[in-house]
Amino acid sequence: MGNLRKLVGERIRMVRKQRGFSQEKLGELAQLKNSYIGDVERGARNISLDSLDKIIAALDTDLGAFFNFNEIDVTSNDFDKTAVLEVHKQFLEDRSVDEIKLIHKISKDILLTKK
Repeated sequence: MGNLRKLVGERIRMVRKQRGFSQEKLGELAQLKNSYIGDVERGARNISLDSLDKIIAALDTDLGAFFNFNEIDVTSNDFDKTAVLEVHKQFLEDRSVDEIKLIHKISKDILLTKK
């Protein structure tokens, strides 16, 4: 399973939950089967560009906002730990070893001082 397919599925789930939609409601608004929505969210199915366009419209968002994976809603009750970890992983992939070590040290220091 490709990373992009999983990431897009997780993003759909995150935005859907932010909007307070069930898979059934999103399917209805996008004119797609809710089982298709579920498969896409799990990364079990490739999504066509046409279906993605329908979903983005049904979620009342635009393409740029949808693909802004750096935006993480940490206030949501449906906080998606997997999606957040994926965003952080992608952020760190382009960093040097020294930058990663520094980020790790800062994170560790912050977490240890909160105890």
